[in-house]
Amino acid sequence: MPLDNTDLYHIAWVVDDLNLSMKAFGSTGLQWATPTIRTVKVQTPTTAITEFSIFVTYSIHDPMHVELIQKCPGSPWDHVPNGGPHHLGWWSHDFKKSISDLVSEGHKLESWMVDSDGQPARFAYFQNPLGQRIEIVDIAARPQLQAWWAGKPYP
Repeated sequence: MPLDNTDLYHIAWVVDDLNLSMKAFGSTGLQWATPTIRTVKVQTPTTAITEFSIFVTYSIHDPMHVELIQKCPGSPWDHVPNGGPHHLGWWSHDFKKSISDLVSEGHKLESWMVDSDGQPARFAYFQNPLGQRIEIVDIAARPQLQAWWAGKPYP
């Protein structure tokens, strides 16, 4: 098994309006990192590298975070019917091995962030055999995210 349940750290929702969703979820007691626009290069098995800018935030309290991503048409963060969950996210302690292991266990590699040399980096999305989406995030990204959750600007 390539992932450990203790590394599950977030659930993400793709939403129509980030600010309205932050307010709506806020009634549950969640507090948010300052929303930011992230520009990421993404690739899928059937597309070239494409750059998207997404408007995103995370709830700030451990151990489980909620990520809100404003829909971005044509991207991996396109609209989800009824604003339902988009994915569950795990830290990966060996990013490239986790990709290989998940694929060998029957998960379909759906999309991934691309680094400067064109290789998968930082995060990757998969669909399990029933079609539910999961994300792995390289544990090396954890200090940046923790700093953001603590109130620093997203780097």
